[in-house]
Amino acid sequence: MKDGKLTAALISCGMISNKAHIPAYRAVSDRVEIAGVCDLNAYSAQSTAERHGIPHWYTDAAKMLEELEPDLVSVCTPNASHKAMAKLALEHGAHVACEKPLALTYKDTKELFDLAAAKGKTLFACQTLRYTPEYMVARELAQNGEFGKLYFAEFNLIRRRGIPKWGTFHRMDANGGGALCDLGVHMFDSVLWIMGGPAVEAVSGSMASYIGRSETDIVTSLAESGAPAGVNNARPFSPSEFEVEEFAAGSVRLAGGASINFKTSWAVNLPNEYGISIAGTKAGIRLPSMEMCTTLGRYQADVTPRVFKEGKHEGKDFAGHYYLLEDAVNYLLGRGELPVRPEETLNVASIIDAFYISAREGREVRTSEIK
Repeated sequence: MKDGKLTAALISCGMISNKAHIPAYRAVSDRVEIAGVCDLNAYSAQSTAERHGIPHWYTDAAKMLEELEPDLVSVCTPNASHKAMAKLALEHGAHVACEKPLALTYKDTKELFDLAAAKGKTLFACQTLRYTPEYMVARELAQNGEFGKLYFAEFNLIRRRGIPKWGTFHRMDANGGGALCDLGVHMFDSVLWIMGGPAVEAVSGSMASYIGRSETDIVTSLAESGAPAGVNNARPFSPSEFEVEEFAAGSVRLAGGASINFKTSWAVNLPNEYGISIAGTKAGIRLPSMEMCTTLGRYQADVTPRVFKEGKHEGKDFAGHYYLLEDAVNYLLGRGELPVRPEETLNVASIIDAFYISAREGREVRTSEIK
């Protein structure tokens, strides 16, 4: 720490660093000082440092960690390198905020948490969607027993044409997976969080990849592909590089008899769709519309709780990162609770791991097989 503040450093200078992590750290500048950034692309590293007034930039993560000795490191690289970069930062004595997923298998994710525990450091995944106001209300209602026993959920996060085309999301060597890793991971975390964290027992899934490999001239939107604030220094996109799934669907069985159905896509010939439905023995709810289906005396009743979006970061792009990183910083300074716990991230990791095995092999995969 320096002058009572945590020092932070960021590995990778792409969209999520520039538009989410750095602004979120700036919002708590009384508690965090950004010491440096790193990217394999020297132009990206230098331009990011100059854009945000950050004193140091590097192209070698190990050198940055050795020289700056940061307290907290944000890992914002493509998925396939999350594990290596998180491990590197932990081994250099830093706490780690890592973009989701931490790793692409359950065992690799557990290895990272075991290392963090051995080093006495904190590691957490940036599961920011749970800071959606409606989701926070739904979790509170669930915890208070308003839904009764929760036994079914489903989510749909459909982008009709929303393939991220500014980075390496579409390459297997860099990302390890597609729409499920990018979008589904957020939704699974949110649903399980609202439901109270039931353990995952089995996963059955399928995936497809057609449109991303063939379309070259369809007009698309940066905002609809996950970059509402734009991008800096985008690399050229080529359908010939497209190697991951653009569509994923399936079901998850949970401990206690509950289940989750899901579908998510970067590209599919269906309308854009975004929502969660959860059913309980006393009531059910649709999110984010907050439509509750319940009963009142002898009558069926529809109830819509009012949610006032008056948080200090509402309306900002990537508002969830502001809330999560502030909570994490406060936790590291001894002022609050860890916002995303290891057991929650491991539960989601088991879904990702089992899903890809299931989709490749065409069968249900029990999580006991991967642990």
